Amino acid sequence: MNLAPIVIFAFNRLDVLKHLVESLKANVEAAESNLFVFVDGPRPDKPGEEGKVRAVREYVKGIKGFKALHYTFSDKNKGLARSVIEGTTKVVNEYGKVIVVEDDLFLSKSFLLFMNQMLNLYECDDRVMQVSGFGTKLNNLSDYPYDAYLNERAHSWSWGTWKDRWATIDWNVSDFDILKADKNRQREFCKRGSDLFSMLRKYMEGKNNSWYIRFEYSMFKQRRYTVCPIRSLVRNDGFIAEATHCNVYNRYKINFEECHEGDFNVPERLQPVEHIMREAVKYWSIRYRIYGKIRTYFNKM
Repeated sequence: MNLAPIVIFAFNRLDVLKHLVESLKANVEAAESNLFVFVDGPRPDKPGEEGKVRAVREYVKGIKGFKALHYTFSDKNKGLARSVIEGTTKVVNEYGKVIVVEDDLFLSKSFLLFMNQMLNLYECDDRVMQVSGFGTKLNNLSDYPYDAYLNERAHSWSWGTWKDRWATIDWNVSDFDILKADKNRQREFCKRGSDLFSMLRKYMEGKNNSWYIRFEYSMFKQRRYTVCPIRSLVRNDGFIAEATHCNVYNRYKINFEECHEGDFNVPERLQPVEHIMREAVKYWSIRYRIYGKIRTYFNKM
């Protein structure tokens, strides 16, 4: 199999990064994969952060278990969005495809098999914008025969894409004024999640700096899909007691598959299934979002 390079974006959390790297190394494909690690610079107004970033960098220099290790350390703090866009562009332009993971994820032993199999299989399928190893819990799948499905929503908790798809993204969102004036188009966009238009508006107003919402909006405009596994091959550990977001309720439920037996059963051309796509985005509905905010409020109390 033609293996895609793996990219990790790290910052100041050494423990979660170690956890991620160990789960990556448990994938047999890791030993034949190139690993790129980008570590952002410390924020000058955060006391003690420089030492945390330094510890992450020292660990990164000693990572073993991959075909080759490449690392880039930023002198200044770029922020996640700029780091992701610049780092991904550099790697995907050289290799033609890429697999990206956040530093607070735990990966199945079959994660790299799935990602590489899907990236190779759907490279020439222009309907597909992204592959992700993450998938929310799905019900009513008794008649569905495959191990993956098409999702209208992109994911940031592990993803892969190709150079030609990445090149289509309008990072400036040059048509936002048209979207802002069109309520019907806004409603259509928010079928992929009730949070999407407000997230994009906040980016345009300078209230967040999300790479993800710009990726998702480009995917929406192009009517493209993400390929996701029926059982998630990624678990986000950013909500466990030791992690940064331990006081935030995790409303995203998954069926985690520790290790998949053999290749994944998928056709050469997946077809969208409406009830599965609706089920896949339910955790971004208004009802689930409100419930999550209430649970988070009581957790913080």
